[in-house]
Amino acid sequence: MEPGQVAVQAGAWMGGHPGGVESQGLIGVEVPVSHKVAAVGWVGAQRHGDGTIDPRDATIGALWLPVVTDEWTVRLQPGLSIPTGGIGSGLSFRPLSTASVDPWLSADIVAGRAWVAGLSLVGRAPLYAGWDDVRQGPFLRVDLRGARRLGKVVVFAGPSAVRQAPGSPALSTAKFTELAATAGGVFHIAERWSMTAQMRVPAWVTSGGIRQVSGGLGARWVVGSPPEDHTH
Repeated sequence: MEPGQVAVQAGAWMGGHPGGVESQGLIGVEVPVSHKVAAVGWVGAQRHGDGTIDPRDATIGALWLPVVTDEWTVRLQPGLSIPTGGIGSGLSFRPLSTASVDPWLSADIVAGRAWVAGLSLVGRAPLYAGWDDVRQGPFLRVDLRGARRLGKVVVFAGPSAVRQAPGSPALSTAKFTELAATAGGVFHIAERWSMTAQMRVPAWVTSGGIRQVSGGLGARWVVGSPPEDHTH
């Protein structure tokens, strides 16, 4: 993607557990300011099993691509959460809303061509008790993926680990560790359109967490045209 273009991204997740089915939707934008740097932002909402709807924390940040070659890609996304959500709006398979302004960092390393290996990390460190009077503990998610390019489709699978550390005051629903298997695919429908499908199946969860088999769909659409190159 080039400066002058904008990527619009949308996603929806759904997870089932003994208490019912919960879902959430997210929409975001990515606005390049150079060939390797872009501004990013996300907002979303969650529907609980009882039908009530809560906003999720919004996020703002930057995307930096320090390495982009035919065989290696490194993506770094530092940012801040905006407290539009709270402790009551959390899903076990996504970072909880914290109701406070907190730093977060996402990092991805992808290596390979036809066969691809990837490592992804997402971390969030709440710094204070937000408007819900709860200071959550740090959140960390680590994913390992093996993938295969098949024309316009990339299929992937691998393990994932999530750790939500105890907060203050300690709440059993706000601290857990989960090990899960993930699988999915990225479908490049057209030059400016792509879709992602993914499943997550927990293999082990501590007593403080809820085992949720979850799945999601996402779409990315690039709009606009890059400025004309007037170099000769």
